[in-house]
Amino acid sequence: MTTITLSGFIARETEKAVALVQLPLIGEHKPLWIPRKKIASLTETDDLSSSVQLAGEDVRRLAYPVTVEIDAEFAKRVGV
Repeated sequence: MTTITLSGFIARETEKAVALVQLPLIGEHKPLWIPRKKIASLTETDDLSSSVQLAGEDVRRLAYPVTVEIDAEFAKRVGV
């Protein structure tokens, strides 16, 4: 599998996917939902966590910083 590397913040997680938001963290964000099966590696970094507002939600969430390698074909399909 060919991969690409993205840096960002994980704002939500489910059993099957993670919601990645990228800088700048101002205003509301529509996260990139990445299926776990498309993730080759996910590493939490030592940067500070940040508060983010996801589109359609009334609460702010604490998101933690990550570097994630994802399948290049998937990234191309979703426009990353």
